[in-house]
Amino acid sequence: MKTLNINKLTILLGLFLVSAFFTTGANAACVVDSDGAIDMISSAGINKVKDTVTTYDDDGEVDYQAGGTDRKNDCTVTPDAYKLKFYKVGVCTADPDLNDLTSCQMFFESAAGIVVDVKKGVSNAFDIPEFTIQPGTYPWLYVQISAKLGMRWQAEFSSAVTGKSSSSGTHCWSEDVLTSMTAQADGNNSPVETAFGTSVAYNASSVKCGTQAEANAGMTFATEALTRFSEGYCASALAANGDRTVMQDKEGVGGSRGLPTISLLTTADVFATTCLESFKIAWTTDLDTAYTVTEDSDFDINIQATSANELSFSEGTDLVIKRIGSGAPKISLNIEG
Repeated sequence: MKTLNINKLTILLGLFLVSAFFTTGANAACVVDSDGAIDMISSAGINKVKDTVTTYDDDGEVDYQAGGTDRKNDCTVTPDAYKLKFYKVGVCTADPDLNDLTSCQMFFESAAGIVVDVKKGVSNAFDIPEFTIQPGTYPWLYVQISAKLGMRWQAEFSSAVTGKSSSSGTHCWSEDVLTSMTAQADGNNSPVETAFGTSVAYNASSVKCGTQAEANAGMTFATEALTRFSEGYCASALAANGDRTVMQDKEGVGGSRGLPTISLLTTADVFATTCLESFKIAWTTDLDTAYTVTEDSDFDINIQATSANELSFSEGTDLVIKRIGSGAPKISLNIEG
């Protein structure tokens, strides 16, 4: 009888977002009331929402009590759907994070990319052609996706809030606009020229608010172009290696644990040196436990939406939603046999 060994790797695409590199309040899911509405302060104030994670200061004292009386300007939500475009997914015997893929075996490579709509609560299997992975040990996983991510979302709030064009109501939804939240063109909130078009101004909202009927009728995909990872404006060039960043912390647990490295690529798969060139994201995970592939191995790749999209409010005393930022869909790779 053949013994099946299952190695499961889960990586989070989305840790390259602004929340991963700069300090924000979006650490956990928004608190909702008994009706499922986001618990919102009913009058103007600097902090508007609660989240579900208790945080501590350097002395170990509670800085923020989850779900308590204190509020924040940020929390996370699960979008109704993501729209992602994948170009490559593979495993490698040598480190590919400097864009050397000669040791990699690919599950698929697509010049045009494969678009996947990931719905909330649903695991979507990749629809890809047959492939062959040579038997061996693979300590790295490589994923290449578009630097443009789509999010479709709507939610109810416990009291009225304000969105795009001063729209107001207890229901809000994503608008069909292009944002670039990882960088500004300059220090004046100017729109950013991206590989996917010109973004709205940095401080412009990508969310509209109104009635439930309007939310159900008007919900569309908002898109975000990830133009740089490091702090700085798009008026400045990126590093020569595409703003390559090694994450500070490992991701995953058990056999799926590993250290991610990310960088930005052009349409030609070379490192991007400007925001305008940033077209793809190369994501490498240095695994703590390598995959073992045999001639009898079976493979399964799935994607699932997670509660990781940042819902941000203005820092003033108004009730204005600044944006909903792209989050972290979860990709699972299973190898059996």
